[in-house]
Amino acid sequence: MNDVEEALRRTFAEAEARMPATPPDLLRQVTLGRIRRGRRGLVVATATATCLVIWAASAVTWRAPAPPPAITATPAPRVHEHRIVEEIAPPLEQVLPSVIAEVPRQVPNGKNFTPKLFIDPRTMLGYVSKKGYDPAPQLWAYKLESQTFQRLAVIDYPIAPVDSLAVGEGVIAWFKYVDRDIHIMTVPVTGGTPRTVVSFPAELDVDKKNGDTIYGVDLAVGGGRIFWSSTKSGGVNQVPVAGGEPSFVPGTEGLRLFSWPWAGRPADGPAAMTNLLNLSTGERLDDPARARCDVVWCLTGTQATRRDGSQVLDLPGDSPRSLVAGRFVTLTQVDEQGRKAEVIFDLATSRAGRLWIRDDRKASPTLYTDTEMLYFKRGDKWAVIHDPDR
Repeated sequence: MNDVEEALRRTFAEAEARMPATPPDLLRQVTLGRIRRGRRGLVVATATATCLVIWAASAVTWRAPAPPPAITATPAPRVHEHRIVEEIAPPLEQVLPSVIAEVPRQVPNGKNFTPKLFIDPRTMLGYVSKKGYDPAPQLWAYKLESQTFQRLAVIDYPIAPVDSLAVGEGVIAWFKYVDRDIHIMTVPVTGGTPRTVVSFPAELDVDKKNGDTIYGVDLAVGGGRIFWSSTKSGGVNQVPVAGGEPSFVPGTEGLRLFSWPWAGRPADGPAAMTNLLNLSTGERLDDPARARCDVVWCLTGTQATRRDGSQVLDLPGDSPRSLVAGRFVTLTQVDEQGRKAEVIFDLATSRAGRLWIRDDRKASPTLYTDTEMLYFKRGDKWAVIHDPDR
């Protein structure tokens, strides 16, 4: 054997010794990659082949021997596979009939009604507004037991601020923007004429070219007071429900109202907050790492965990998206036949109920979420999921 052949033999032997071991499920990983990602799956095999070609080229080209570079094994990319359930959850009405209510989508005069929150467990508050700009939207209540509507008030301002509606202490509160000021308004829950409780300068981003940006407020009512926080800078202020001198709530710098009596810092994900502070008692809650938390429950992957760690629940599905009313989690379920369903899992009872089976040939209903309820269109009704005990 001549010197060149001996150098080639040593180089190939050293390269082989440094190559990573082939994973026993490499074929399955590459096959899954091609199924899930189309041509991206070919990159794994091509990269391995390219590595071998480079080693062969360096061996054939003779030069003074040098130790080959170390090869670091790169883990194969994780392929997300849906958790398979043996059976899709039954309809929510069968599993938890008390948490779902049907509400007409139109009030008696034929105008469209949009749900917002509950005045009490049996009375829903919503609004009626023309599409587009409406200078005088209306507040309406719907009584679940008598199945009757009642008009409560006419709001002399476009509908956008009604997203801030809050209820408590016998009043409904919202804000309106007038002459660069925020006015916090109230009306009795039984209806009446709106009145201004307090007003103050709005926070603005001044832009003479494109127009100013006006920031509103989040609202909550409790303990005989109305609370608000700026959607720009945060910080919680308060005023008696009857009116009077407003004041800042100490220790709330940068915090925004979440759900009475809690304020916190907005986090990623819907209805997720950190640094929660109880405005009534002063209690502060710790934030578990890598979790999206409500007041009591946190979502981590496909599990729900109480903040204090006293209970952990496996979620019977994938993609938990919303945590509503402190108990309802939206999930996707996939069964062995490949059917997909939109599902509600109730943390209070550890039971799951189906909203609908997905159909690739037609669009699924839009599921609207708020801090207190979820709702979607079902024929000429709204199907509303809420906590009947809150």
